[in-house]
Amino acid sequence: MTTHISTKKPSTPKNADFAIYIDFKKDVGNPQRIFQASAALIAAFEKLDKVLCNTVDSKITPLMMLEEIETGSLKIWLKNKLESVDDNALKELNWKTVVGKYLVKAKYVMIDFLNKDIKQGDTDSLLSLSRQLQKIAEETNVRHLPDYKMPDIRELVESMQDISVAKNYLDKQDKLQYLQDSEEPLQFDLTIEWTPEKFEEFLTKEKIEYPEVPMNLVIKKPDYLGVSMWELRHGKTKILAKIEDEKWLLRFQQRKIDVRPGDALRCRVKQELYYGFDNELIAQKHVITKVEDVLENQYKQGDLFGDEE
Repeated sequence: MTTHISTKKPSTPKNADFAIYIDFKKDVGNPQRIFQASAALIAAFEKLDKVLCNTVDSKITPLMMLEEIETGSLKIWLKNKLESVDDNALKELNWKTVVGKYLVKAKYVMIDFLNKDIKQGDTDSLLSLSRQLQKIAEETNVRHLPDYKMPDIRELVESMQDISVAKNYLDKQDKLQYLQDSEEPLQFDLTIEWTPEKFEEFLTKEKIEYPEVPMNLVIKKPDYLGVSMWELRHGKTKILAKIEDEKWLLRFQQRKIDVRPGDALRCRVKQELYYGFDNELIAQKHVITKVEDVLENQYKQGDLFGDEE
């Protein structure tokens, strides 16, 4: 095999706007990860494009088209296809080209943001990102009026989550790059971890905690390993809850307490409500602070859950 080293940027196929480049480490990890990561990343970019197009005009529908695939390592060239039901609202005759360049540049900015180790709860950084994307949209100058909106914060964070999930398929020894013609290749930092809690903090404007209350919660799925949430039910409401009663948990894990699906926990529960910047409820969490008793199911499992889908 002959290797050539060059300082030139990779050539862009005709009509392609950008590429996803995965330089994978051979003989390492799950081989499906390359295709899972690329498919998830394309889906994440498609979702992000919809958020970004709303900044320019909500009537624009973005589509992503496959232009070319290069093998060896995996390089997927893609192009943007844009449609609008109201071309008259757009000033520039070549608005599709202009908005397409905006989408390519905006994705570059988003990836660069995800490469930074932003502190949890630093909502100012997220607002700054949204304003930056709004400014890039304004630079397109394709509208008759200067009324470009900031991207919706919640939708922006959801797109960031999708990108983060996609890159997490890859091994830390792999390399993932975003390629476009007007900028140097931008490498994803695979060492930066964005947890679900971090994204949730970005979306949260206000957190309200209610005092603990007594509840009987029917067990659907116990957490035998102690690493996830218990799946419970209160009436017809499904609940995921963390148990903080360490003494009771220890006895349960030592099999000194018999707990089975269909039984119920008589417990004390603290509720936490999370509201976003639009004052909408983002998440509702339940924390079991004290387990007082296990109530045995007096009916058959089919009788208890037979009415559920």
